Amino acid sequence: MSDLAVLDVVKKRASIRRYRDRRIPEDILLSILEAARLAQSADNRQPWQFVVTTDPANKVRLVQAADNQRFVGEAAAVIVCLADPDESANVGPFEGFLVDLAIAIENMALTAWDLGIGSCWIGAFDEEQVKELFDVPDNLRVVSLLTLGYPDEKRGVKYRKSLDEIVHYEMYGHKQNRTPARARI
Repeated sequence: MSDLAVLDVVKKRASIRRYRDRRIPEDILLSILEAARLAQSADNRQPWQFVVTTDPANKVRLVQAADNQRFVGEAAAVIVCLADPDESANVGPFEGFLVDLAIAIENMALTAWDLGIGSCWIGAFDEEQVKELFDVPDNLRVVSLLTLGYPDEKRGVKYRKSLDEIVHYEMYGHKQNRTPARARI
């Protein structure tokens, strides 16, 4: 593996909203979940849990709970990403469970892409509907849904701000003009 293998995956990963009608093999799905399990978390509390659904009926019900985003139902699998606020440590002024679970979800998205599986991080959903669908206990929060499947669309060009636009050296406002105005990846 090259020194830049992870950076290459980060550069190439894209949100996928069209999937082929193809099941994800269990070993690949388990590798994606393992990436979440291995994520870092504040005070190593690991406040996350995941519900994986591949059942077509569950996915159809999730479409309604996810603001009628049809591609949610077309994904091979959807991971309901849960966190327990009482099991987390604060991260600066923020509730740690949100940060911790975000790290775990990004680990899954990057691992999925590296394994040829597309994903889309879903933040538009009705938490109470999702909790009811999957019998999620009251103490847990539904933070996100992650769709997974074999991509059936081409990755578009991503524009990202240049490092010069977002990085400051030693003090806010200190720039070094190291990169062009816009970076295209």
